[in-house]
Order: sequence, then C-alpha cells, then structure tokens
Amino acid sequence: MTITWSFDGTDLSDFGKITAIDGYLDMPQRRGGNQIIPFQHGTMHAGKYYDERRLTFGITINQPNAADLESTMDDLRKLIAPRTQKTLSLTREDASVLETQAIVDAPLQVARITNTLARVIVEFVMPRPYFRLDTAIADNTTTINTSPKSMTVTNPGTIEEREPTIILTGPLQNTTITNTTVGVSMTYTGTIAGGTSVTIATNSYGEFTATSTAGGGTNVIGNISHNGAAALMVLDVGSNTLSVTDSTATTGTVKITFNAPYL
Repeated sequence: MTITWSFDGTDLSDFGKITAIDGYLDMPQRRGGNQIIPFQHGTMHAGKYYDERRLTFGITINQPNAADLESTMDDLRKLIAPRTQKTLSLTREDASVLETQAIVDAPLQVARITNTLARVIVEFVMPRPYFRLDTAIADNTTTINTSPKSMTVTNPGTIEEREPTIILTGPLQNTTITNTTVGVSMTYTGTIAGGTSVTIATNSYGEFTATSTAGGGTNVIGNISHNGAAALMVLDVGSNTLSVTDSTATTGTVKITFNAPYL
C-alpha cells in the first residue's frame, strides 16, 4: 500500500504526481523559551507548547494539452480557495487514517515548464499541530459503584491528550477524577441525577465546555474545577491510571473518549 493524502475529500494525487511530502515525518516547532534567572548561570527550564505546523507538497501536473492543464489548475484552486479550514487526511502504510484541520494561505508558486506540464507547491497550515486518528479510542465506560474507583485510559498516540471528552452519567455527586500518572485532577461539584449526563469537552475555539442534558442542554461549566495543569484533564502517551471518587457511588458512570493525537 502507498500512503495517500486528501483534502476536503479530494485525493491530492488526482491533480498529478506528489513529489515532496517528507515534512510529515518531522515534528512541529515548540514555541517559547526558558526563563532567565538573574545572577545565575544558564536558564530555568519552562515547559513548551508546540506551535502551528506547515506541510508542503510538491505536485507535478502533466496533462495532454494546455486546456486540460488550465482546467486542472482551476480545480486545484477551487479546492483550496475557501477561507475556512478543511480536513487534511493521511492514509498511512498500515491503513490507519490520520486527520487534521488545515488551510492553504500561500501562493502556489507555479512553474509552468511547458504548455502541458507545471509544477506547483501547496503549503498547508495546521493551526493545531497534530493529526488525530479518524476513530475514537475503545469504550472505557466505568461504573462508579465504589469510591475511590480505579479506571485505566490508554492513549495510543504520540503526544499527550489535553482535550478529551468526559461524560459523567448520574447518579453522581461531587465527582473527582484524578490521573495519578501525571498528577492532574478534575472535579464536578454538584449532583447529577440518574438518567442525566454532563459532557465536558473543548470546543473549536479552545474553550472548555460542560453541558448537562437536564433542561435541554444547560451550561454547567461553573461546576468544574481542575488542578495540576492548564487543561481540565491530561492523558499521557500509553496507559494512564485514574482514580474516581464520588459521594454517591452506586450506578453512575464515567467515560473518557478522544481521537488519539499524533505528531
């Protein structure tokens, strides 16, 4: 099998031969620097975050005549023209599919070799610098019938997960989830009645959200507190050992789900 790339559902090889995609094997640049401590040698380490990422594709377009070349260029420009992000998808050699949101902001740098042959450079900008599997991790729904209750969540990706979706289904009360692997905890303060669920997630703007099915979608983000990280919950690469405490501890459940992130 050969790797394939598509953008907004269109295979990029439909336009021509892809000649340069080595960048996808690299990783994005981290942003920020270490802290300078006055009157001391060196610096103090500060944790970094990855910056946005750019992937550059070289495509050689070869058509039987000049009209077909122009038509193919029209199709390519139409694909990348929208001012909104679209899905950039990579099907790897093992048939797994990774996806990210991307946009093309730079010119194509067209080099027309002949009337029927042109080379273009397509540069995709990934504001979020990682890919995600197109399928979610295995269901890990855990019944909180004792307190504390052990729970294991596995992150099969290559970078920590900082935006999982956490679903609390009642009856639960004052529920705390602690990831002892990384030292991060999140607490929902309040009662979740039986048959009601609260979904805690991160929206497309990077904002934390918490929505209860009670009242047709009540915003309950004010009930959430967290400790140990800027994110509500962090899941390290590999196996994470979680401890869930709850004041009710009967038939309520906790589920954590995400599409694994890959650099």
